[in-house]
Amino acid sequence: MYLRFQKIMKKIFLCVLSAILIILSYPTTSFWPLAWISLVPLFLAIQNEKPLKSFLYGIITGLVAYCGILYWLVPTFSSAGEPKIIGILVLLILSFYLALYYGIFCLFFSILNSKFSILNSFLWVSLEFIRTHLFTGFPWALLGYSQWHNLPIIQISEFTGIYGISFLIILVNLTITNLINKRERNLKIATTNFLLVLICLVFGFYKFKNIGILEHRNIRTISILQGNIDQYKKWDEKYEQEILDTYTKLATRPSSIIPDLIVWPESSVPGFLKNDKKIYDWISDIARKTGTQHLVASNDYKNGKFYNSAFLVSSDGKITGEYSKNHLVPFGEYMPLRNFLSKFIKVVNEIGEFSSDKKYNVLNSSAGKLGVNICFEAIFPNEIRKSVKNGAEIIINLTNDAWYLKTSAPYQHFTMNVFRAVENRRFVVRAANTGVSGFIDPTGRVKSETKIFETDVLSDKIFALNHITFYTKFGDIFSYLCIIISIILLTFRKKFDKL
Repeated sequence: MYLRFQKIMKKIFLCVLSAILIILSYPTTSFWPLAWISLVPLFLAIQNEKPLKSFLYGIITGLVAYCGILYWLVPTFSSAGEPKIIGILVLLILSFYLALYYGIFCLFFSILNSKFSILNSFLWVSLEFIRTHLFTGFPWALLGYSQWHNLPIIQISEFTGIYGISFLIILVNLTITNLINKRERNLKIATTNFLLVLICLVFGFYKFKNIGILEHRNIRTISILQGNIDQYKKWDEKYEQEILDTYTKLATRPSSIIPDLIVWPESSVPGFLKNDKKIYDWISDIARKTGTQHLVASNDYKNGKFYNSAFLVSSDGKITGEYSKNHLVPFGEYMPLRNFLSKFIKVVNEIGEFSSDKKYNVLNSSAGKLGVNICFEAIFPNEIRKSVKNGAEIIINLTNDAWYLKTSAPYQHFTMNVFRAVENRRFVVRAANTGVSGFIDPTGRVKSETKIFETDVLSDKIFALNHITFYTKFGDIFSYLCIIISIILLTFRKKFDKL
């Protein structure tokens, strides 16, 4: 009995070790090399284990990992006036849901028991892709996002999206596990797997070097306003003038260079730009004084519905284009099960019901054609590529991360934009109310960025590449291929066992 207990505790220790390595791979520590070995302890724990036990070990790993990554949910709820226990419950529920994907992978890992690491890698990508879309999707902290600093390897994203990076990481973790276990034919298979990763690296170094020397067309200067407005001041009328004064000073700050475009963060306007004459006149006056275009985020009300929107205002103060958010944040911009949840969480009653637009329209600005996305939309690769496919030359992300306070969440959110830049080979300009705001070039390199919770103006030069990447044109073909292979693998698993 004691030996059995000791064995179980050893395996739980391996699960927790994997979780810790995964946590350390993401911002703010961002020690990305750990991701390439992070799941080896878990895979060793479930090697030759029964499927149900493997499932449970996967749940333990995922639960600990996501509690560590998403810990910021607790202070976020507390700052909203909710009891800490509510934040803890939300963290546990969401982490458990995400941990199910780890559990399911480990379940099939034990069922398949394949010597071929690459086959299980297809399954991992399939599960990540499902998580991106199921129940409106929550692709936060996909494994590939840990590599935002590893610029050479992420260059393959222009073909595979973020999922290709996750594929390689799992492939290496599984290969190392098989080498440790000295499985048959492991050396030949391991050599092939590592050769695939090496080819991706060589391609990445080549691409990273050569994109920088391509002809830069239409070089423009863009300025970002980071107002640093407290989340709970934004909709309080007594702070309206303070907010107006802050953005007036930022937008009209003296500069030797007049930017081609000034970008404001999400919900920066304390009102409704199109419906409030005072707000409209204020924005128009700033546009005329600065002599340039402004991309201003504001809530909108039309046809009896509320929208989270962005408006392009010309240098003469007129609205010349607009975009309304497509992918809304559940429990943030609309409330599933509102009547039920409002009995337990009082802040639910304060959350408005926004409507979703279905247009991926491109805004024609003096800086180039803008593909605008707002907040949460930046974490969905397919959402961003649609605007680029429609002609966007620059990706603009407007967000408000004030909710997250001084936690790792603003950094986690920011780094996902690195992959949107590489996938579509476009500059990403990110304006965040409290940061992180910044400029990311088409190779995924962060050119410049702000610190969080500082009032600032950040300016930089951008350019547009004129070609469409494979990912922009065809989308998630790689992920669909992984799903097809996974289905075949699970259907004919007995035949694979004989190989």
